[in-house]
Amino acid sequence: MKRAYAFFKENLYALLFTVSGIITGYIYWVNWGMYYGTLPLSSECWVNCTYGGLIGGLLASELARHNKRLQKQKNKSA
Repeated sequence: MKRAYAFFKENLYALLFTVSGIITGYIYWVNWGMYYGTLPLSSECWVNCTYGGLIGGLLASELARHNKRLQKQKNKSA
């Protein structure tokens, strides 16, 4: 249980951004998705949700990496 808690605590932003990306992909599919058969990448709900989740996860990991760099620079200058 402690390992699961530590995992969620360490990756909280990545998980939140991934879930928000999935929700955004679903909203995009509902409002602007193409009809089935016209464009394969936009006609399937799971494709849009997967792309949204991947983009959200990548964005969160880049933000986390940037924040770690800023913390290291801040600690060096202090």
